[in-house]
Amino acid sequence: MKTKLRRFLGWLAAVLAVAFVALLFPFDPPKWTANEIAARVDLLNEKAAIETPHHTLGKKIRAAHLALFEKVESGQQLTAEESAEYRVLYQSILNQKQHQLSWLDDELTVLTNYMPDKQNNVGSFGIEGKHDHHDASAEANLVALRRDLQEMESASGVLASYTRVRAAIEAYKDVNDIVLHMATAPQTKSVQRSAEASTDELQAQYEPMMAHFKSAQFEPVNSPAYAADVHAALDRYDVIVSLVQDRVYAHLGPVERSLTQRWSSWRSLSPSLKGVTTKRIPRTAPAAVAKAD
Repeated sequence: MKTKLRRFLGWLAAVLAVAFVALLFPFDPPKWTANEIAARVDLLNEKAAIETPHHTLGKKIRAAHLALFEKVESGQQLTAEESAEYRVLYQSILNQKQHQLSWLDDELTVLTNYMPDKQNNVGSFGIEGKHDHHDASAEANLVALRRDLQEMESASGVLASYTRVRAAIEAYKDVNDIVLHMATAPQTKSVQRSAEASTDELQAQYEPMMAHFKSAQFEPVNSPAYAADVHAALDRYDVIVSLVQDRVYAHLGPVERSLTQRWSSWRSLSPSLKGVTTKRIPRTAPAAVAKAD
């Protein structure tokens, strides 16, 4: 009798374990719609640009310059002088946390004394010291994205399914990392970037995205021109996300998509968007943002 009971309890535990795993992996999740992508992109941009640097990484610096940081957070336009001061302070936050941030992104690119003869956006020249150069980091993310998509699409052999799932998750992370780098760019000290020729459909969207993010760097923070450039950059990024999503769904079966989940899931190390709002420089309608959250 005891043996039968132990056997029954063993089977029950196994069934409960399988049921638990099934709950963690919703079967064949549908694609995000264009509106859903845009809503989540806005939240991801605000998370990377403001929420994390201000409230997690830079608490002490924010507290020491509270009025200035709260002005940015509330969407008020900064003057040219305030923008320069804020960008230098913001850059110092990222520099202090550079080592920790590198743990999350293998493509984070640190450069030293970059372009010392080129005029920057805070009234001086170049970018002194060692710093995460967001342009170079995003470019490295794009290279990694191409590589992972190619690996996903050419997978074969007995481990093909495993390879597709792993490569798709990494491709989604590459997409995340592009905007995580460039969302911070309009807040930082920087110099102009030279555009590159488009070699594929990803770069055809990537180059104008970069041009708008870089243009925003040279506008007063939260100004109409700044907001217009950030919005235009995010419009292009939406398309990049959609292109990657289409390629993933075209090459993964239902079970593989269940394991991978959708872009911006925790599997691709996307940060939580809980509690983030887009009131500072809104692009999407409030209803759409609420749906994405």
